[in-house]
Amino acid sequence: MKFLERILIFLVSITAIYAQAFENNQFWHAEKFQKKINDKTSLSLEQDFRMGENLGELHYIHTDFGIKRQLTQAVSLNLNFREVFEQKGDKLTREHRPYGQIAWKGKFGLYSLSGRTRMEYRMKQDKDPVIRNRDIIAVKFGNGFTPLKLVPYVANEIFYDLEESELNRNRFYVGFEIKSISFMKTIVYYLQQSDLKDDKWEPTNVVGMKFSF
Repeated sequence: MKFLERILIFLVSITAIYAQAFENNQFWHAEKFQKKINDKTSLSLEQDFRMGENLGELHYIHTDFGIKRQLTQAVSLNLNFREVFEQKGDKLTREHRPYGQIAWKGKFGLYSLSGRTRMEYRMKQDKDPVIRNRDIIAVKFGNGFTPLKLVPYVANEIFYDLEESELNRNRFYVGFEIKSISFMKTIVYYLQQSDLKDDKWEPTNVVGMKFSF
């Protein structure tokens, strides 16, 4: 119990330091629940919350549920539906977002590589539907360092708007998985999100945590 309390204090400390270190920042927090139907098929439910305005305002929530099919040992297929609520100025917007994705993974010595390609059909409130492509690749190193069994990783995700035919968002992640917590998968990360607006890339700094059960 003391060990778990130390981990929680560690995670809260990271968030507190981050909130004071940057003038503009966000904090993202997600929980994901997975249930196997059989050896190759599973269901998932994810809830995501995002705080902006220097952690003072909840501006984004999504609920995501779907089904995953393991095609081979290294390749899987997902079909999901995501319901998104986002505060934009004084207006709360809503989006229905069904999507499909193909993911892959592989291990090369101490390095673990993974990636996925996702196609989203975005049905925004008061707007015409659009299609967006998202691709991510991640690299993990080692089997766990320190008593916490930290596994560091880096990842990069690109967003391509098919309607506008342009790359308009990029997310670069640096983080680690805490493998010493046996009953859930715990990931802590920092990401910089860059958005293309008026021909300029605008950065957003984010600290996030994700717990999978």
